Amino acid sequence: MPWQDIKLNDGREIPGISFGSSRHSGDTVSTVDEAIHAGFDSIDTAQIYRSEAAVGQAIKQSGLSRDEIWITTKWSGLKTAKESIQDSLQALGVDYVDLYLIHFPAVTKGDIPGSWKHLEEFKKLGHAKSIGVSNFEISHLKELLSHAHIKPSVNQIPFHPDILAKQEALVQYLKEHNIAIEGYSPLAPLWNDDKKSPVLKVVKDIAEKRNVPEERVLLAWSRSKGVIPVTASSTKSRIESFIAASDLNLTEEEVEAIDKAGYKSARNAEIRRKVVNGIKWVTAAGLLTYLAVSRLT
Repeated sequence: MPWQDIKLNDGREIPGISFGSSRHSGDTVSTVDEAIHAGFDSIDTAQIYRSEAAVGQAIKQSGLSRDEIWITTKWSGLKTAKESIQDSLQALGVDYVDLYLIHFPAVTKGDIPGSWKHLEEFKKLGHAKSIGVSNFEISHLKELLSHAHIKPSVNQIPFHPDILAKQEALVQYLKEHNIAIEGYSPLAPLWNDDKKSPVLKVVKDIAEKRNVPEERVLLAWSRSKGVIPVTASSTKSRIESFIAASDLNLTEEEVEAIDKAGYKSARNAEIRRKVVNGIKWVTAAGLLTYLAVSRLT
């Protein structure tokens, strides 16, 4: 069963999983080409990734018609909004992108309403079919929505079990305002150096029980949260595994187990942060004491 499309608040439908092009160990053109042939019909790039030309070349080589592939790119602030959208379209070799995002709040230089007006204009001109934001917190969204004539269709944010506690309120806010959520770094728990990671342990147990790779469990978990995963790999077998994850449906108990492990990871991270800060404070206090005593002697 393929990944199901998600209906956006502007009436368009976005693919249920996207392939990112921000970092690859190999050639981006061949990697994106591999992803397209594996079944990805949504490719994510950005001005700052310097991968738009490679993505455009891979799409051209695929032989797919323009309406068969969803292209997302982002205004990263390297140039003005108008210059950036034109540069992106030229690099990609297309007349429009399916989704254009403000990459992060700092791009707006403190003027979120004014920056958003540029994207609304791009939508009206047909440069972008849908528009949205990335890495926006609730405070940024409130400011944007209070001035917007067109609501953002998407907010792309980091999302995986280890940061569930941090992102939960934002996810709920986005759902309440009918803004679709794309989640990047969905496989981050697999990169954890801590072999005793609560999330990693639960994911490994589920993967072993279901006889599937661990990445599929995490992608299925993202989908269970109503989040569109944006993931990447330069390995053919893993790329194919991402697509195959559409067939995995986690039980409520499995989702809850991953959630609980995520909350525990967050608590552990907070404890480690406090311990590190405490050590720094004690070290600094000791140094000050030593210096003070040295001056007296």
